[in-house]
Amino acid sequence: MVEHNSRILGYNIATSVGYSFILTIIMAIVSLIVKAFYPPSPFDISPIEAMIHSPAEGIVQILILVILVAFVFPTRTTLEKSSLIQVRKIALITASSYLVFSLLPYAFQVSYPQTYLGLTIAYNLLNGVFAGFISTIV
Repeated sequence: MVEHNSRILGYNIATSVGYSFILTIIMAIVSLIVKAFYPPSPFDISPIEAMIHSPAEGIVQILILVILVAFVFPTRTTLEKSSLIQVRKIALITASSYLVFSLLPYAFQVSYPQTYLGLTIAYNLLNGVFAGFISTIV
């Protein structure tokens, strides 16, 4: 039986927020690399938005996302498997909800880069809280 308490919830939320920011940084790096080799592509940190504007970039970003989730799944022993189950849940839920929450900066069309940056920070925090809460109750 899984014990639900506020400390576990806090750890899960903090871990999810951090992982969401890491995903955003990696997606930004992937977008810059694709933009270097294929200049007409726009800068997109959302894999779904990238699929619309530049399908190649979107596919690369989704593959990177799948690889990052798959990275937490290989285990050799039963002891490792049981101790890392929470990490697996957090990674899977955070990456899945990242696909939806990363669309937030594109929902508002404003010419100010500060707004884009603020919405990026906001969706990472929202994604982390959502994924941390869901991974605690699942």
